[in-house]
Amino acid sequence: MSGDILKIISDDMTALGLNYAFLRWTSDVIYPYFIGEYTEEPNITEDNLQDTAFLITGTTRGSFIDLEIAKANIEKLYRDGKRQITTSGTGVVIFYESSLTVPTDDAELKKIQINLLIKEWKVN
Repeated sequence: MSGDILKIISDDMTALGLNYAFLRWTSDVIYPYFIGEYTEEPNITEDNLQDTAFLITGTTRGSFIDLEIAKANIEKLYRDGKRQITTSGTGVVIFYESSLTVPTDDAELKKIQINLLIKEWKVN
């Protein structure tokens, strides 16, 4: 996955008004917050297609409804596939796939995992 795509996602999360970081939260905690991570599929096809599973985990100590609202906004943004060409010329489509609640051992802590599928056609 290219840095251009990570920037697209980061910019999208900021545009949605979400507190977002990639891999880990490094500043003072502001709930709810969202952390992104990804797993690339091992094979690239003949047309240079790379599939990547992108996970966004939302965490709050407030109402779970805050996470559901964020999920709904992310789903709306990516439901039909957000298509874009990166600055390096790579084609990318980002799709909303699914979500699931994440159990925690803290009664006040609530989590949700939002699953995106990224299809990336590399030009080099």
